[in-house]
Amino acid sequence: MNFHALRKVHMNSLGSQAKSWDSMKSGPRKENLCSRQWLTTQFRCSARRYQTGYTINRHYEFTNYNHGISSLFILSIRFYQKNIIPILFLTAALIAPAFLIGFAGWGEPESVVFFLSVHLLEGAITLGVIGTAFGSYFPSLGILRALRSPLILGAVHVAILQYLLFITGVMGLTIPFPFSILVIALWLGGLLLTSMAQQVFIVEGVRGIRAMARSIQLARTNLSRVFVVVVISTLMQFFVFAILFTLFMPDLNLNIDAEDNDEIPLLLSEILSDPGIHTAIRWAQYLASLLFYPFASLVMTFLYFDLAQRQQVLNMDHLAKFSNQFFGTPLAGTAEPASQAEEEVVEPSEVEILNPDSSEEVKDK
Repeated sequence: MNFHALRKVHMNSLGSQAKSWDSMKSGPRKENLCSRQWLTTQFRCSARRYQTGYTINRHYEFTNYNHGISSLFILSIRFYQKNIIPILFLTAALIAPAFLIGFAGWGEPESVVFFLSVHLLEGAITLGVIGTAFGSYFPSLGILRALRSPLILGAVHVAILQYLLFITGVMGLTIPFPFSILVIALWLGGLLLTSMAQQVFIVEGVRGIRAMARSIQLARTNLSRVFVVVVISTLMQFFVFAILFTLFMPDLNLNIDAEDNDEIPLLLSEILSDPGIHTAIRWAQYLASLLFYPFASLVMTFLYFDLAQRQQVLNMDHLAKFSNQFFGTPLAGTAEPASQAEEEVVEPSEVEILNPDSSEEVKDK
């Protein structure tokens, strides 16, 4: 129930109190009653309580709710649409170093920096979700300021471990068959289980190998859900990349003889070494990272919060303090203290006391 519905219910309650006040004023029972000013004051106090409760529930919608697989993607789409400008700004700021390195012609450092930037984006999006949950907007500038603190060292540490895991799997492709199949299976399983390591570091403060181990432990609690979400997200990523690649793909003059199969490997090597193909791959890669990777990071972030909430390990007071530390969001949104509830019952400065005897005299006249 939102604030407006609660306001309507409370107005009806106040109306019944006012009718009771009128009936008691003319009834046989004579008591000293407050005027309608008291009822107005009580309504304002109660409305403020209802509005505060509604705000708290809205804050917890992102981080404290059990989702299905479809609702994870729906919530990610809505969050992405509502905050698309600051999210794109944050993403562009994080992948800009890799783009500049590639523009300078340093191909190998570019791939390393790009991989690390994408995983840093996962941690940055997690910070953004926390800041939005306890604030009123996506704090892209606050996230960039937070990454200037020692927080970035832990995020980079986790990203480096994820990169080493990725490289290990790529090197496993060179192992003779059938050992390569086993290595690839373990590699893909490792990537799946450690896909929430950045979220674990940001929310729980667990660094390095422990963040990877914690992600594995969390994913194993509902492995089928994690598998389905990661596979759908990966397929969507490939689909977006394929569309963008076709937009930048240059025209190729291929003279292939259908009966000559020996020329096909040579043609494939020529295609992959074509500068136009490299340019198309680079533009498609960066545009996909700019447009889709934030959405994929949102999906994994909400998946983490969903699994953590099911285990009941989320400390909302800690998250509120964490958000206040980096983004200056208020701390009053976590819980309503008893003193605040007492302060909300505000007595009016001036109370009109009705004299029942005078009311009876007016009635007799």
